[in-house]
Amino acid sequence: MKTRTPVDAAPVVIFSRVAVCALMFCSGCLQHKVSVVDGYRIDDKSGIPMLVPNAVQDIHSGEFQTATLTLPAGPSAAKIQVSKDCSIEGAVFSLQSGFGSTDRSWVVKSPSASGWDTVGEKADLDAQWKLFIGELGRMHGQGCFPAGLSIQSLRSAIAERIPLPANLVPIFMYTDKGERFVDLAPGMEIRIQTVLSTGNSINAGPSTSVRILTVNYDVVLRHGGGIGLKLTHHEDGGQRASPGAEDRQLLTLDQRFAATSVLRLFLGGVSEERQGKPESAPILLGASDVTRLDSLTDLIRKRDSIACVSEAGAVCADLPSGSVSLSSVIWINGRRTAIAFGTSLASQLFRLPEPKQAGALESVQVLRKLSLGRYANIQITRTVDGAQQLFLLPGDRIVWKD
Repeated sequence: MKTRTPVDAAPVVIFSRVAVCALMFCSGCLQHKVSVVDGYRIDDKSGIPMLVPNAVQDIHSGEFQTATLTLPAGPSAAKIQVSKDCSIEGAVFSLQSGFGSTDRSWVVKSPSASGWDTVGEKADLDAQWKLFIGELGRMHGQGCFPAGLSIQSLRSAIAERIPLPANLVPIFMYTDKGERFVDLAPGMEIRIQTVLSTGNSINAGPSTSVRILTVNYDVVLRHGGGIGLKLTHHEDGGQRASPGAEDRQLLTLDQRFAATSVLRLFLGGVSEERQGKPESAPILLGASDVTRLDSLTDLIRKRDSIACVSEAGAVCADLPSGSVSLSSVIWINGRRTAIAFGTSLASQLFRLPEPKQAGALESVQVLRKLSLGRYANIQITRTVDGAQQLFLLPGDRIVWKD
């Protein structure tokens, strides 16, 4: 595939008229009203590829900017005045009530696209964002935001409104840099694949084949707020077997975590903070709120090996070592596709037969599903380098010419 591909504007424009229909998985554009907002562009003028919202921002001193965030109304649709405690005064990231001081209107301060590198020389941006998210959890617990909004949807809504380094967007949305955990959100898929435990074979006669259990869970939004798991697939490698106790636990994670509202998946391996300590096995942690989830995470971090801890109001499940993978569910030409979490657009282009790669790059259209239910188009440079700069998120919809 060539590094630079010339683009014929006419076919792309014609194709893009069809793209929105296909991206939205609709049977007809005229029958389905689709809310597509002015989206994003990749800006690498400063030397760091940045994913920048096209919406108007107010720039202050060149290093910082502010953006207005409007949240959806809660079930009552009433305008609720927020208290003085409902604010975050961070050195880098801050959040203040906006027009009318209601729980729906907010003003977010962050580094501007051009100021990100300069601010980063003066402050640890990753640490500042982590402090900001902790304070966001405090505000959520105090009822500063409309009812029914999860902390993850708030975090994503804010991250969607500020310029971010393109390669760090998944981290700012769902995890902390250097950590091996991901805060789960709708549009993700967990796959667990392990050797069946001591369950007895139902097949007549001896069997020496290894029996593999594969279990898939979708992360879904619950009615009334919060997230949960939905068992979507399980198989035992074609062997009819009676599952053992360990297998049954893996098949009932949706039930075990039914009472929790936030979920965090610790992936196996070693984080930057745990260099020199034993490699950890994956665990799934659930709690009623993000404050409790963070408290349990800190407690787990202090142990020599990552393992579940017991605490009232929380659920924890140890998962088989080396068995868990996390995927983002995206849609390509209307087809559901599970890709590795943190995958770039280029990696999906390279999966096509080589003769089709150039045509797909010329015609590709990407819409991002925003946390508040709308979609935003993303402008990219139609080169391999440009496609490598865009990291895909759960719920993204892509269409290209086959």
